[in-house]
Amino acid sequence: MADRTHKNTAGDVHDLVVEGLPPCTIQAMVDGAWHVLAQLAAEEQAALAAAATHPDTLCQRAQHALGLAGIGSRIAPDRNAIGVYLPISPAPFGATPLVLDGHALLWSIVRASSEAIRALIAAAIAVMSAASTPSSTRSR
Repeated sequence: MADRTHKNTAGDVHDLVVEGLPPCTIQAMVDGAWHVLAQLAAEEQAALAAAATHPDTLCQRAQHALGLAGIGSRIAPDRNAIGVYLPISPAPFGATPLVLDGHALLWSIVRASSEAIRALIAAAIAVMSAASTPSSTRSR
């Protein structure tokens, strides 16, 4: 899949396809956060490996790109993910219910346009919103 496999999954995997970014997936975890992971093609994976960017630097650059796109975020302590603040989230203050997970996705974020980044976050929010809507109201 991407950099790592999660064992604490709570929901189905949904595809996120956004122009200007590699194919991504989103999945809810048991802690309530949603994680987005990128799936790099072989040549992109080789370019990521060749870049050999230190995790701290990669996170800082990805967070900067998110900030330029107008998206607030927080770097995870393990330097392998960035939590995104969502203004529409019922999560407690300071919580990041959406996590951009893995070096592959962070590297892709650094190279993406602000429009592509905003489109990825919008697509993720759409999946999150659809999942939180009871099926009885979705079918109406």
